[in-house]
Amino acid sequence: MEVKETGYLKVLADLSFPENRIVINPNDGYDLGLMMTEAQALFFYGESPATLENPRMEAVTGTVEQKNECALGTVELSMKSVEKLGTPKRVRLHIVPGESPPKLLINAE
Repeated sequence: MEVKETGYLKVLADLSFPENRIVINPNDGYDLGLMMTEAQALFFYGESPATLENPRMEAVTGTVEQKNECALGTVELSMKSVEKLGTPKRVRLHIVPGESPPKLLINAE
């Protein structure tokens, strides 16, 4: 399974965001192989990329938005998502491309 990933991204929690929305800078999106401004994905919260292979993991169907207004090296997540991760200061995003929709793992530092 090929997995693409970002470097560590600073977390910005937004109370107004729904759990099914993530915003990143287009340069960070490029690291994941995302070429469109919006991409549908299945969001997983877990420890490592091996989490994506666990058939029992629950996913949230959502949208990854790429916006220049989002600072490079930053990810904007819902407060609920941040709490699921244990309120980390930084996370990494891992994606399994080629699936429809692709699987996106959000894991804390």
